[in-house]
Amino acid sequence: VAWFARETLRTRDANAEHLLAAVVLAYLAGWCPILALAPWAPRGKFARFAACTAAILAAVAVVEAPAAFRAIDYREVFHTPTPPWRRSGNVPDADLLYERRPDQRLRLRFQGSELHGLRDAPAAAPFTCDVGLDGRGFRNPPGLDAAEVVLIGDSFVEGLQVGDDELISARLADLLGAPVANLGRTGYGPQQELAVLERHARDYRARTCVWFFYEGNDLQDLASYEAQRERVRALRPESPRRAWYGRSFVRNAAAWLTRPSLGASAPTARSRAGAFTNADGETVPIYFSCGVHEGAAEAVPDRADAKTLERLGRVFADADALCRERGMDLVVAFVPAKFRVYRDACRFEPDSPCPDWPIDDLPRLVAEAVQAAAPSARFLDLTPRLREGAGAGRLVYLPDDTHWSAQGHREAAEAVLEP
Repeated sequence: VAWFARETLRTRDANAEHLLAAVVLAYLAGWCPILALAPWAPRGKFARFAACTAAILAAVAVVEAPAAFRAIDYREVFHTPTPPWRRSGNVPDADLLYERRPDQRLRLRFQGSELHGLRDAPAAAPFTCDVGLDGRGFRNPPGLDAAEVVLIGDSFVEGLQVGDDELISARLADLLGAPVANLGRTGYGPQQELAVLERHARDYRARTCVWFFYEGNDLQDLASYEAQRERVRALRPESPRRAWYGRSFVRNAAAWLTRPSLGASAPTARSRAGAFTNADGETVPIYFSCGVHEGAAEAVPDRADAKTLERLGRVFADADALCRERGMDLVVAFVPAKFRVYRDACRFEPDSPCPDWPIDDLPRLVAEAVQAAAPSARFLDLTPRLREGAGAGRLVYLPDDTHWSAQGHREAAEAVLEP
């Protein structure tokens, strides 16, 4: 049993169920010599075994009670990789893949994504998300039923890293003096955002729709959407027992213990840090886990081949048609990756691979795709404005995360209003 437990923890394909089985077997094996050799009467032996087992089960029941009553989802506590349609507070959707439950309080605690997978990473202050969602599950003030502008996009628009009054939608509303609806949702790609436009945007009777295209993963989401949608459509309703097990402490704690640790081949935080001088003359380390796309940082594949751009163009053509049908102007805003904005504003260690990471011409390619598919739409590249902010010593992206800071939300809102 000891060997089984050791091998379960050492092997790459170890999982929570292996570890749980090993722990139970080890517990039973530990009692075997006691039951066989202890100088107690058989009744005393089994009474001790029953009392010890009952105490352990009672302790487990105490920590499992919040999961059983849906007060705590331990997948979030242990950061267990989970498809979004299985996460607490979300529900599967045949076209959107998942939606957030409406009228709920969203409470999350997480660390910056740029430090994941880096060895010797410094301790980072966690982000705490505690926001209210409206009747559609979006991050808007309660009762918002009409808006001058609707914003569509992914995690950059939903902005779980900043407060309600720091969001791009709040900044834009202040600048316009008119309500702005935030229809961004973390993890969405172009096809899901098109479904949001069709399903939700019409109710606001807006004059303009600003669609934010993020270069880091939107093309990957475009390619993976159909397979993900088939998975969601093939889902069967979870039994209460299986749903509890997914949220449970024992399962997620075991998964955390068997998660592979960073090996010696993992890059160090030092090799992925750029030294940035802010407006006050202070040096701030900015981390880059990847280049201009999420995935392998050392090389940028041909992510914008003709077939991919054609598929993206069809999405924008459908979006433009929907907007014109509803009397809205469409603006497609290109959101650059942090590396595109900050590479030239940072100093790197001599052995850092970051300066050699290539930067492609995706802004121009997306602009051409928009102009060809939706001639009446306006294309806005946010790169120059955000680079200007970086050049002036401002942190428009978070140093240890891929997303905008509060300053980045402000500058993006100002760029949308520029002629």
